[in-house]
Amino acid sequence: MEKKKRYRILIHRLGIASLVLTVAFVIAAVISTVISAGELEIMLPEGCRAKDFYPESPVVKVQTDPDNEQRMIIEAVGRGKAFIINGAPDTGEASMRSFEYVNVLPGGIIYDMSTGNFSGYRQLSAIVAVYVVLLTVLILISFILRCKTELFSYSTLFCGGAALFLISMMISILSSRTSDHSMLSFYSVLKNAGYSLILYCFPIMIVFAVSLAISNIVLIKREGRNLVNMLGFIMSALIIGGYVAAFFLDGIFFSGSEREMRIIGTVTSVYYTTFAYYEMMIVSASLCGMIAARKKPAFDKTHIIILGCAIAKDGTPLPLLRGRIDRAIAFAKDQASNGGGEVKFVPSGGKGSDEVIAEAESMKNYLLSQGIDESRVILENSSTNTQENMKFSLEKIKEDCDDPRIVFSTSAYHVLRSGMISESEGLDAEGIGSRTKWYFWPNAFIREFIGLLASKWRKHLFWTAFSILLFTVINMIMPM
Repeated sequence: MEKKKRYRILIHRLGIASLVLTVAFVIAAVISTVISAGELEIMLPEGCRAKDFYPESPVVKVQTDPDNEQRMIIEAVGRGKAFIINGAPDTGEASMRSFEYVNVLPGGIIYDMSTGNFSGYRQLSAIVAVYVVLLTVLILISFILRCKTELFSYSTLFCGGAALFLISMMISILSSRTSDHSMLSFYSVLKNAGYSLILYCFPIMIVFAVSLAISNIVLIKREGRNLVNMLGFIMSALIIGGYVAAFFLDGIFFSGSEREMRIIGTVTSVYYTTFAYYEMMIVSASLCGMIAARKKPAFDKTHIIILGCAIAKDGTPLPLLRGRIDRAIAFAKDQASNGGGEVKFVPSGGKGSDEVIAEAESMKNYLLSQGIDESRVILENSSTNTQENMKFSLEKIKEDCDDPRIVFSTSAYHVLRSGMISESEGLDAEGIGSRTKWYFWPNAFIREFIGLLASKWRKHLFWTAFSILLFTVINMIMPM
């Protein structure tokens, strides 16, 4: 418990550090822009000399660098827009082979309409890169700590997804800044942040999609065809179809007016980001699910809740449920052999419309047949779903013990969502998972993942709407 407390303190401090870092980033960005106002450096392409350029408007002056003839310095004199023309002012003839188009904004900030660069853009791009790197490190450390102490918090899933997204953005920004020093490349990174993530995850997700399809074929052959058993096929098709659409949008050439191009850019950016958002949720949930299924609780428990599921027509546990009971018995034996004391069993599950007895009673009979004393069994036979399993079981346990330490036993694929439900019901419990047949696990995990999404649909809807708004602003306002 002391270690958990320390981890939670660290997570809290990391959250404060992230907030402080963000505030510092905003302040540094403003200061950098203000200090650099009034002057803009432009590096001209090969064959162009700064001394050949002149402003067609008195709002700016052009200065040259005696050490580098391709380095042109624009100095703000007034406010407004101006062409910086490559030509000969004394003859009145101008060569339109190359020119710059700048806009002097309030405060003396000079904005290059051709490249998107502005006063202090180099410093600001460096500040952004440092901010993204540091924020990525903080969130990644927070995710690791959360997996140790708050694995069943929905925030941990979001933290894992955010870490993946930031890692991909960090790679894109750093690689972009080393190859192209214009702000257009930075805007491109923002617009295509989602595409970068799905591109990096492509090998993993394709293997995942193919594995889903293969396991689904075996599942249908052995368990029969129904909608639930088809979830793997549906998810596999969505993943593959999503990638086909993403690559199609990335490779297709659009032409038209600037407004049309911006609208198309908005649509593609929103699609990339939305697809990446749900993809990173799958990856984060898969990672958290594997950690949850493999995590070993401390041998100090007082009660084990066994989550019910379907039973046979004769009232005996089916293999899936039997695996959960066996896992609970094995944990109780391991705890006893490690000096952790005796544990009580809480089989939880009511009677379904097609069941001869309650699932809890079926589990109790099996426990007794395995040599478990009846005094160690606390029956909870009223629940109809996982949420009620946790809620009603906790009520029974509190009647039996003032200071319970609880673990629940379920199938490996079900540990993560069960843990989150237990957390929402105020039950501070750890989970253990029983093994399931290899072909059953992937499809069952997809069912659990859909359940996770559905439980927080408002939050997912908010972030989807936020991405639409964000990329509409980026694509409709920033230079192309």
